[in-house]
Amino acid sequence: MKIIAALLFSLLLVKPGTAQPGDYDGPAKITVKAFWDGVAKLEKSVSSGGSSLDKDNLVGLFRKIDDIKKKDPAYDVSAMQTKAKELAAGMEKIKKKNEAVVQDNRDDTKHYNKVSELLRSLFEVSIQVSTYDLAKVSETIAAYKLRTEELLKMDMSMNKKDLERELRYINASAKHAEKDLAELESHCRGSVNTDYALAEYYELQFNQAHWDAAQRVFPAEEKFKAAYQLATKLLTGLGSADDIKAMASKSKEQKIKDTRVPAAVVTDAALEKLFVETFNKYHGEEFKGTAFKAVVTTSDWSVERHDITGIVTGRTRKGSVVYKGKDGKCYLVVSFFIRQEYAGSSFLSNTISAYPVMGSYEMLCTNVK
Repeated sequence: MKIIAALLFSLLLVKPGTAQPGDYDGPAKITVKAFWDGVAKLEKSVSSGGSSLDKDNLVGLFRKIDDIKKKDPAYDVSAMQTKAKELAAGMEKIKKKNEAVVQDNRDDTKHYNKVSELLRSLFEVSIQVSTYDLAKVSETIAAYKLRTEELLKMDMSMNKKDLERELRYINASAKHAEKDLAELESHCRGSVNTDYALAEYYELQFNQAHWDAAQRVFPAEEKFKAAYQLATKLLTGLGSADDIKAMASKSKEQKIKDTRVPAAVVTDAALEKLFVETFNKYHGEEFKGTAFKAVVTTSDWSVERHDITGIVTGRTRKGSVVYKGKDGKCYLVVSFFIRQEYAGSSFLSNTISAYPVMGSYEMLCTNVK
């Protein structure tokens, strides 16, 4: 009797379905064992950081729970459901952690690329200025300075190779920075053309911004600092853009006053007349003026020959021509060439313009002697 009572008591303590897999011997025994084996494997995977198979394995666990319910409706699957939910929660944490890592990597890559882009835009960009750039050059320089400030706020520690590359570029130009800056300043002061003078002035400003960026990105490079200080000093001495315009205007006036007709090497009224007539025929309309004086600046004709046969084909002579423009001002063409064809045994008397005329200089009409 005591034995039967003890047996009944033990049965009451063990509720249906709460026994360990090894203790359960019902119709879902194989599936129960498979569930807990799957749990062990998934726990191991989750604890080591997870894998791409975890999601499918978790789905498999929930399917096994459904199979157990079908095979043995009396079996208590609550512990299984709790364990599966715990694994799902653990997997979700890993997923979020991995997503955070991926996002961090994306942010790092984006940051790296941005720094690289800014470095290139500062140190691999042309800082030359032409007269065609004058309308927007101030905006261009301002944008350059903004990129410098943007870069300096960023962490450049990941861009070591980029920095090394840019340092090589800048060092190459630093070797002749002093000479280049001095030439720009000299052109600003000596140019008689306002637009050309302004282009040189703004190029000097661009150089100042460039060397400022270089010295701040690479503070250990003393030569970059020296180049920036020199550019700043030269700009201070030049003054404003209006000062540059006034300087160019003054230089132009002085140039006009100083321009003189070159001394004649040969005095020949008939030849001088040929120069005047040829200029008017071929270039009068182009220069909107009429030549009235010429001097011969070579002692003799230069004979031309065929490159292969050596046969004489013509001859040229160089002179200088003065013409009066429709604006009433006088202009000097320093180098003007006339040409005569060779036909048979002599040169033709009529002449043509041998080469394009590369420009003229304004001069005082009173200085034409």
